Amino acid sequence: MRAGIQSISKGQPAAASALGLTYAQSMRYVVLPQAFRNMLPVLLTQTIVLFQDTSLVYVLSIPDFLGAASKVAQRDGRLVEMYLFAALVYFVISCVASFGVRRLQSRIAIVR
Repeated sequence: MRAGIQSISKGQPAAASALGLTYAQSMRYVVLPQAFRNMLPVLLTQTIVLFQDTSLVYVLSIPDFLGAASKVAQRDGRLVEMYLFAALVYFVISCVASFGVRRLQSRIAIVR
């Protein structure tokens, strides 16, 4: 968050101040919208990484999607099929989310 705000040039808050905006107004109307635009792809990528790391929760014995797949696999005796299904679901969701982030990043990219 801090890096996104610091990525805005010093001239932006100075220009807002020159227009008579208070510090809070300049942050709200000038700095934060630009900073959010810079931070959005990184935040979404971190969300995807966090989603991919949820499979690690299974190692800690906390039930999640992979844990539920494991229980069904053990109950039905179809370990390979259920683990492949869980891997496919994680893969599809991660790929769709990554594609969405790349598309969003290209749409909000600032040409400099």
